[in-house]
Amino acid sequence: MEMRRIIRVGERSFGITLPKEWVELHGLGVGSPVRIIVDRNKVTLFPGAEAAGVRRAKIKGDNVEKLVRDIIAYYIEGVDELEVETRNISAVVTKIEGKLPGVVLMEVGGVLKLRIVTREDINIDEAVRSMYTTVDAMFSLFIQMLTQVRRNLAEEILRLDDQLDRLYFFSLRTVKRNIAQRPEHYVDYVITIKNLEHIGDAIDRATNYYLQNEIKCAAEATEVFKKVYRFMQDAFNAFYSNDANKALAVLVQRADLVRETLQQICPQAAAAMHEAASIVGFAADIAEAAYSKATRL
Repeated sequence: MEMRRIIRVGERSFGITLPKEWVELHGLGVGSPVRIIVDRNKVTLFPGAEAAGVRRAKIKGDNVEKLVRDIIAYYIEGVDELEVETRNISAVVTKIEGKLPGVVLMEVGGVLKLRIVTREDINIDEAVRSMYTTVDAMFSLFIQMLTQVRRNLAEEILRLDDQLDRLYFFSLRTVKRNIAQRPEHYVDYVITIKNLEHIGDAIDRATNYYLQNEIKCAAEATEVFKKVYRFMQDAFNAFYSNDANKALAVLVQRADLVRETLQQICPQAAAAMHEAASIVGFAADIAEAAYSKATRL
């Protein structure tokens, strides 16, 4: 986050300066149109319609971790072509390859060029639904693993978590590029996308813990996870169906379910149950976003 000060423009107006990087990223300049959405607590700024087209950017440096973070940030922002000037091309390619859907990597004259060819006809709901479907599959397999003592399912859960990571970046990019569809719901979608990613990470951690430890009270833990699974499903269904009443019904269950997840079943299950409690919190955030989105319709 960067702080900027309000300045006076003429006698009756105020303004702020815009970051040079953001202006150049979107191909803007003096006189370019921008769109603003004014809410009570914030103002959101978007490039104007005339700035649409191929979006290009250039970055350079030799810090691989920073370059990877910058590439991901530009990907999410909706850039179509990105040039990366670095002496560590191989290391950057290794870190990025397969991580961002739709990215074609090429080395041209010692410069790494990324061309992003994601489909533009995918809407926001499709992208978020794909994330949820993956999380739902992970959760279902996790419960099967606990119920049937099938450790071989862990490999598929972890594979799905890698897929979820890719869908996470893709979904954020889709929201950014298609926000004109539903600008007033931007925050609700971002909250839901991020919490679906958090739920996937929690399932991943619980799976790894299960593989490394013998949980003697697995049956009791499984029953709690089943309740958490239904809670998550109800939260997302409220979001997807724009149902404020369903969202409220989910939220009133939160406190009791958290208490149940944090009860001491057996010492070996404590870490896994902590992940269950975390999932309840993430799902409740989705329910809050669902209520917010439904009440704006």
